[in-house]
Amino acid sequence: MIFMPGRNDLMFRPVTFSLAALTALLALPAGALQTDHQVSETPFSDPTRFRQSLNDLPSLGNVEDNHDWSKKLAKAAKSIAEANESSSDLTLGEQAGQWAFDRLRDEVATRVESEGQSLLSPYGNAEFNLNVDMAGNFDGTGGNLFSPLADENRYLTFSQLGLHDSVEGVVGNAGLGQRWDAGNWLLGYNSFIDRSFRTGLQRASVGTEAWSNNLRFSANYYHPLSGWRNRGDSQQSRMAEGYDITTQSYLPFYRQLGVSFSYQQYLGEKVDLFNSGNRYHNPAALSLGLSYTPVPLVTISASHKTSSAGESQDQLGLKLNYRFGVALSKQLDANNVAEARSLRGSRYDTVTRSQNPVMAYRQRKTLSVFLATPPWQLNPGESVPLKLQLRASHSIKALSWQGDTQALSLTSPPNNNAIDGWSVIVPPWDSTPGASNEYRLSVTVEDSKQQRVTSNWITLKVQAPLSMNEPAVEGAVQMPSSSNSLSFSE
Repeated sequence: MIFMPGRNDLMFRPVTFSLAALTALLALPAGALQTDHQVSETPFSDPTRFRQSLNDLPSLGNVEDNHDWSKKLAKAAKSIAEANESSSDLTLGEQAGQWAFDRLRDEVATRVESEGQSLLSPYGNAEFNLNVDMAGNFDGTGGNLFSPLADENRYLTFSQLGLHDSVEGVVGNAGLGQRWDAGNWLLGYNSFIDRSFRTGLQRASVGTEAWSNNLRFSANYYHPLSGWRNRGDSQQSRMAEGYDITTQSYLPFYRQLGVSFSYQQYLGEKVDLFNSGNRYHNPAALSLGLSYTPVPLVTISASHKTSSAGESQDQLGLKLNYRFGVALSKQLDANNVAEARSLRGSRYDTVTRSQNPVMAYRQRKTLSVFLATPPWQLNPGESVPLKLQLRASHSIKALSWQGDTQALSLTSPPNNNAIDGWSVIVPPWDSTPGASNEYRLSVTVEDSKQQRVTSNWITLKVQAPLSMNEPAVEGAVQMPSSSNSLSFSE
C-alpha cells in the first residue's frame, strides 16, 4: 500500500487495514495464538486424549463475555470500515459521528417498541372525562395530563395539568406530587392550585394517597386563596373551604368492575354544594359510584350523590385514559385490565380529587347606617332630633327601632320609612336610688333587596336637676339676711 502525504482521499486507508486486521484478530479463539511446546511421542494412540486435555484446562470465567465484547467491537469496526469505503468524501470523525447517530436512533426505536409492550409508559397518561347529569349539565367534563418527572427506584415525582368545565366557566388546575413504594402499598402526597379563568377566583389543595392492588384511599383539603368577589348587585362569592375522603375498590376476581364511596363537607353560611342554586350551612354529602372498564382505554361510570339537606344528584360518566408510548392494541385488550388495575399498572394514574370547586356566597354590603350620638347631657322634657347617616344602593323598605323607645317617647315622621324626622323626648329625672337615668337606642334598616343592617347603639343621659341645698358657687355675691328685729332700751 502506497501512502502519499497531502492527499486526503488516501490518508486513512492504513486505518482501514488496521481495523480489518483488528477484526480478524478479535475473531480468533482465546487460545488460538498459544503454542504447545510439549508434543507426545504417540499423539494419535489415544483418541480421547484431546478431549481430556481440554477438560483439564482451567476455566477463565470471562471468556464468553470477552468473546461477546470482541464480536461487538469487531462489528463496530467493520461498520466504520464499510462506511469509510462507501463514503470516501467524509472524514473519519464525520463517519464515526454518523455511526453513533445511527446507533442512538436504533436504540431509541428499540426502547419505544419495548415500552409499547407494557401498560406502564414513561411518557405519562392523557385522561378525558365526559360527565352529564340528569338535567343535561356537563359539569365536570374535561381532561388531565399526568407526566412523570422522575421515576427512580421506589420514588416517583410527577406533575398533573387539567382543564374542566363548570358553572363558573373553565377551571384550570396544576399540581405536583410524589409517590413511593411501601411494601404492598403505594403511598403519596400532592398539592394543587385551581383557578377559574372567568372570575379569577383561586383555591389550593393538599392531598394524600394510599393504594393497594384492590383498594385505594384518597383524602383532600381545599382552601380558598381569593377573597370575596362581587357577584351582581347584592352578592359576593368565593371558592368554599372543605375536604373529601374517597375509597375505591376493585373485585379481585373481576377487575373490570369497581366501586367507589366518597364523603365530602364544605364550610360556610351559604354553600352551593351541587351548583344548583340551593345554598346550605356547612353542607355534607355522600356519593356512591360504580365503574366498568371493558378495556384499559375506556371506563364507564355512574354515581349517586345525596346531601345532608336532602338534595341529590345522579351522574353518568365516560372516561378515556390514553397511555402515551403504549401500543393501542394493548390498551384495547380486555386481558390487560387486571394489569392496569394492579399496583404497578396504576402507578401513573391521575390523582383522585374534586376538579370543580364548590362555591360559597354571602350578601354584598351595599347598605350601611350610622346613628349620630346626641349631646351628652340632656335636660328633662327636651325634644332631641335623631340623625341617621345612610349609604344605600337601593330604596329603603322599612325602619325599625330597638331600645328604650317607650321611655323616650319615640316620635316618627309622617312616613315611617323616611330617614329624617325622627325624634325623642327626654324623660324626667328619676330620683329612685339605683336609677341610671340612661337610655339606649339603635335602628335597623331594610332595603328593597332584602338587605338588613343594624346601626350602632347610642346612649342618652338625663341631666340631674339643681338641688336647693347645693353650696353656693364660689365668687357669687352673698346677700345679707333681712332681719327686722328691733330692740328697745329704756
